[in-house]
Amino acid sequence: MNIKEKFFDLFGMYIEKKTHKNDVSKILKKLLPYETGIKLIRLGEDSDGGYLIPNDLEDIDKNYSAGVGSLTKFENDLQNNHKINSKMLDFNNIHHDILPKNSEFLKKKLSLVSNENQITINDWIDDEDKEIILKIDIEGDEYINLASITNERLLKVRILIVEFHDLRNLKNLIFLRNFDIIISKLNHFFYPCHLHINNMSKVKNIAGFKVPDMLEITFIRKDRIKDFDLKYSKLPNKLDKKTVKDKEEIILDRSWYL
Repeated sequence: MNIKEKFFDLFGMYIEKKTHKNDVSKILKKLLPYETGIKLIRLGEDSDGGYLIPNDLEDIDKNYSAGVGSLTKFENDLQNNHKINSKMLDFNNIHHDILPKNSEFLKKKLSLVSNENQITINDWIDDEDKEIILKIDIEGDEYINLASITNERLLKVRILIVEFHDLRNLKNLIFLRNFDIIISKLNHFFYPCHLHINNMSKVKNIAGFKVPDMLEITFIRKDRIKDFDLKYSKLPNKLDKKTVKDKEEIILDRSWYL
């Protein structure tokens, strides 16, 4: 331990290597949504629990929702309006009255092993389902599960919705590198088609970019897109709603595009 490390250790602190502006810029651009030629529709609540997804739902076998809480209008909308049933997972006690009639609920959390209280994402997704929606909002555990999901399972996912947490940690080089691996994995199979900032986020200045702590991003599998021209979509979308109604909306930093 050198003198600097001893000094910081004295105050219960540690040294971390900061990220460079070019590295941060490259990863932020991988998150920007594109115009895909498929109209977006809104399903779910008019606040937290509502998501914009591509109107490309025909022949989808099932929706998988990891992280439920008390908000199930998204799954109810899929069932009532599009005849898509859901498999839902949460480690908290969920009142069964709010679950869609034909849904399945599993009181477990997604993890790297399957046991009495946990299940891997690969064990959770059924082999027989060919085309699915996958929605993940699991308070930071999205990273290990997206890292561990197999390519075979990812190829079943037509529409992917993820709330990414803890993006303040992009200032840390190790977090950024791991985040980049996961996003690059997703970008291999999917195009981002919508991005919305959770307005509960704190916004941090990271290498000159204003980065909110939580982002909701919708992806669509690449083979569903025809005549793609790599044009970024306009944000915010007219269908966007504030996650928390009594807080001011957070608008994406335009310097992400530069």
